[in-house]
Amino acid sequence: MKNLALLISAALVSTSAAATGYYGDNKSTVKIKNNSDGNHVTIYQDSPGSYDGNTSDVLIDYGSDHNYVTVNQYGEKNKSDVDINYNSDNNSVYVSQTGYYNDSKVGINHYADDNTVGVYQDGYFNYSDVYINKGDWNNVHVDQYGNYNMSDVDILGENADYNYVSVSQGGDYSKSKVLISDGYYGPTSYNTVHVTQTNNDYSNVEITHGSSYNTVYVTQY
Repeated sequence: MKNLALLISAALVSTSAAATGYYGDNKSTVKIKNNSDGNHVTIYQDSPGSYDGNTSDVLIDYGSDHNYVTVNQYGEKNKSDVDINYNSDNNSVYVSQTGYYNDSKVGINHYADDNTVGVYQDGYFNYSDVYINKGDWNNVHVDQYGNYNMSDVDILGENADYNYVSVSQGGDYSKSKVLISDGYYGPTSYNTVHVTQTNNDYSNVEITHGSSYNTVYVTQY
């Protein structure tokens, strides 16, 4: 059994920091750079038996402070990429992947603050991509179990705030894409989106151009 446990804490360091952990076939790279202070990163990876390892990359850069990142991966060739940069503060990211060939990408950029992102994937060949740009106080929860599920969540715009997105997919070949965007940088606020699917389903939800106070529920069996 091969495992890697890595904890990086820069809570009291007012300078850039970088660390790389490697054990067996599991690989973890953590970089905290360019006056990013008070960040906490925890990585745990386990590949049982003769399984190939998992890969985790975490980058906190350009004055992004007080962020919490936790990555747990168990299985074979799971990959997690967390990128928080450009003055994005007080964000919490939790990624948990079990199985093999699952892929998670989380990007929080450009003054995006106080966001909470949770990605939970169990099975194989699941893919999740969460991207928050200039959005604050968003809560994104992606839970995928089974195989070949894909979820893509984008929250974009100057004032794409106070949105809640929850995607839960079970079974095979489900696909969900949620986009909340204001092309005119007006207030796109207080939106709630729930998507629940089992298998062979497709859901696409878009809330754009200053649309506020919307609630969308999609349930497919």
